[in-house]
Amino acid sequence: MLTELDKRSIGEAIDRLTTVPMANWTILKGLPIWKLYEAARSKAEEPLSLFAAKKLVEAVKPNDTVIVTTGFTVTTVLAGETDGPTGAAALARAIDLGLKATPIIVTEEAFKGIMRATCQAAGLSTYSLKESTTYPRRTAVESFPINPEEVEKATNKMLDEINPSAIISVERPGRNAKGVYHSGGGFDVSPYTAKVDDLVNEARSRGIVTIGIGDLGNELGMGYIIEAVKKFVPHATKCKCPCEAGIAAATETDALIVATVSNWGAYGLEACLATILEEPEVFHDMMTEKLLLRASAQAGAVDSVSGLSRPAADGVSEEITGYLIEILKNIIQIKLRESMFTREYKKIVK
Repeated sequence: MLTELDKRSIGEAIDRLTTVPMANWTILKGLPIWKLYEAARSKAEEPLSLFAAKKLVEAVKPNDTVIVTTGFTVTTVLAGETDGPTGAAALARAIDLGLKATPIIVTEEAFKGIMRATCQAAGLSTYSLKESTTYPRRTAVESFPINPEEVEKATNKMLDEINPSAIISVERPGRNAKGVYHSGGGFDVSPYTAKVDDLVNEARSRGIVTIGIGDLGNELGMGYIIEAVKKFVPHATKCKCPCEAGIAAATETDALIVATVSNWGAYGLEACLATILEEPEVFHDMMTEKLLLRASAQAGAVDSVSGLSRPAADGVSEEITGYLIEILKNIIQIKLRESMFTREYKKIVK
């Protein structure tokens, strides 16, 4: 069995790797990702990936359901981006394999095709909401409304029907204090964005665990560290749309993972789940990662930096992300192997 100290050391290594500054905002535009990480870390008081994973393991039991929500429109090409769907699909796989629960994907109607294809690449078949809970290795992809007038009814209906034990948001727009959703560049994306913030807020009021994953400050959940976002993120306090209230997301979640690329934050959570459960196969491998990115791109998702429909996320290629996955996998396995060898040695000595 891994000790709490073992888990914490693994969590530290995972968080360090997933916050290496090597993507669009951190390299090209100088975002100090570690400042956002430190702000969230001061509240969680332990590695962010581990903190979120513990909440998930405590909340979710076999045969439960977990909502995983994602989807962000790249306005320059009016398409969904690859950052988000691949992380969400990988997490859905981990929830199925590790927690023995049913993952339900929630996104915009326009992105349902992307999510079905990406979940299939993760090894999960998509069915109707009712059929998805019948057998393992299944998921359902549900849409949520963009029209604010439809949101209250849809929120209650979804939470009542799915009855989730947790909601995880991966790279989703989060509305600012005036209720406007923004791109990283400061432009209004509200007309293309499902109002999932209402779903998360209602879930929190019902005592459902919520986890946000973001890489800039305009994502759902980043309200957890809104003051740090306002201090360090470009356009956080003044955007380029008429609201002039900035891109800083106001909606909070119970736990927040800050990463260089939101997908990487999802992988950090996935890796910590594998660690806590002591089941390394819960974490996916390099080959699966490439399948995820390729399936997402082939279904119409784009790399947000280039606008091209290619297997990359935030300008980071499938090769680089694949290597990151292998390093994460090694971080998990090296300690688990040591723990296993120690147990076997003690049996021999006895």
